[in-house]
Amino acid sequence: MGSDEDKGVSRRRYNRAVAARAEAEKLLDEKSRALFEANEALREHQSALEDTVRERTADLQAALQKAQMASEVRARFIATMSHEIRTPLGGLMGIVDLLHMEESDPKKQELLSFAKTSGTALKTIVNDVLDFSKMEAGAFQFKTEQVDIRSLATGVAALARYSADETEREIEVEIGDDVPQRFYGDATRIRQVISNLVSNAVRYSTDGLISVRARMIEVDDAPWLRVEVEDFGVGIAADKRDDLFKDFSQVSNELSDQAQGTGLGLAISRRIIEGANGHIGVDSELGVGSTFWFEIPIEEVPHAPLSDPTTTAEVDNAEDIVRGARVLLAEDNTINQTLLMRFLKKMGVVATLAENGQVAVDLFRPGAFDLILMDVAMPVMDGLQAIRHIRDAHPPDQVPPISLLTAHVMETVADDAIAVGVEHVLSKPIAFDDLRLGIASLMTGRKVHSLSLSAPQAGSHVPVMDLMSEDISAGLAASLSGAEIEELAAQFVTDAESLWADVMKHSDDAASRGNCKAPAHALKGAAGLLGFATVSEHAAMVEESCAFLDAEDFDVIGGMIASELDRIRATLPSGASA
Repeated sequence: MGSDEDKGVSRRRYNRAVAARAEAEKLLDEKSRALFEANEALREHQSALEDTVRERTADLQAALQKAQMASEVRARFIATMSHEIRTPLGGLMGIVDLLHMEESDPKKQELLSFAKTSGTALKTIVNDVLDFSKMEAGAFQFKTEQVDIRSLATGVAALARYSADETEREIEVEIGDDVPQRFYGDATRIRQVISNLVSNAVRYSTDGLISVRARMIEVDDAPWLRVEVEDFGVGIAADKRDDLFKDFSQVSNELSDQAQGTGLGLAISRRIIEGANGHIGVDSELGVGSTFWFEIPIEEVPHAPLSDPTTTAEVDNAEDIVRGARVLLAEDNTINQTLLMRFLKKMGVVATLAENGQVAVDLFRPGAFDLILMDVAMPVMDGLQAIRHIRDAHPPDQVPPISLLTAHVMETVADDAIAVGVEHVLSKPIAFDDLRLGIASLMTGRKVHSLSLSAPQAGSHVPVMDLMSEDISAGLAASLSGAEIEELAAQFVTDAESLWADVMKHSDDAASRGNCKAPAHALKGAAGLLGFATVSEHAAMVEESCAFLDAEDFDVIGGMIASELDRIRATLPSGASA
């Protein structure tokens, strides 16, 4: 047993332990209570924060909806103003042009010329401000389509060449062989940028060559298109170049007072190119000239595995294969109808004409035809729709070979042709021998030797053939008489004037300018078929860019087409008729 002293020590230790435990329990209780209170406060704060977040989110959503509504209202306003301003302005300038043509008093003609110049400047300002407003409102959108840079640049140059103070400027176009025939992009916006750069080159240089060039470059191992517009004008000082692409900015020089504008053309061009993920800039030397350029990434339109029978060769007896063949020809253009039907008759082909796709569908019967020649672009029902109807209505073994007829580049109809089961395309303009080769190739499924074909007796040379491209005139001379060629040319002039009148019906209304595409395409094809290259090029320009052109542009192009038609008419005898 321990002493009393040991027992006292043990009791004290016990009491201290009890006291310590009690203190710990008290402290733990206080901490637990504090933690509970903190959690409660945190839950209350979290709840309040969630309420605040919900309120703020609701406020932000309401603000976003208001902003979207405001943007939509602004976009609609700009679209309306675009139409309401441009339409009367186009009408006003058209009236001034008419008065200028009819006025004989030199003083009044001079005043009307001043009015026309002022109207042109106002049109440029209105277009720039409206486009800039569209960008600011978010209503300026890009679309993806197939772009033919060669046709596009040539069209811009042609307009600028004849619009430069009514004096022809020397504007050349050089497109590198490495540039794809077609690539994906926004043709309207690319054309707008090139047009702005060419317009500036004309305004800021008094004379000399203006060069539009395009070539391919590589950026990070990807294909990019580089376009340059070079002039030999006043040039730009180094310290002024940074201001060129700013909004409402113009560089002051001796031509600035004459070059009226808003200072928005280059700013809009910069936004377009940057919107296409590209770059834009300028290289210039004061007093020597400037080269404006832009670079954009592009994707080439792939070449589809279509075959063109006009390029084949290697089996004999094509004349015997073609003679007596029963062909259904679907073609709406009267010039194309006349020429192709005459060609088929001379081949000994039994041809049935359908004026559009719907008529072709109605005329088709299994076993009635050995071949179908189907134009693509036709009213009522186009060729592709007609082929679908025929294939859907009949078993495959009851549908004869089909060839598309098109004035488009083959690559542009490749996907559509393959989709309807067509593997062959005859590209307009189609020469006599090429058409006969194509028909024989399609009917036999083999290549046909061109040397086995005996061409019809050559017709005599007539004056109108001097205005045709050499290859087309040679082909016509080998298959038609001089009188027949003159009749076709006379009919072309009549049809061309009618087609251009159809184009002009929609030229004043921006909302319906897309309707100009069909008659322009028909005019391009008819002119190309007879080798009238100038008319075909101008019509192609309208077809490619009808939505972008304005009333004055249509007047300029129409004047050039009318002038060319007058030249054709002057070569024809008075008795020539369709």
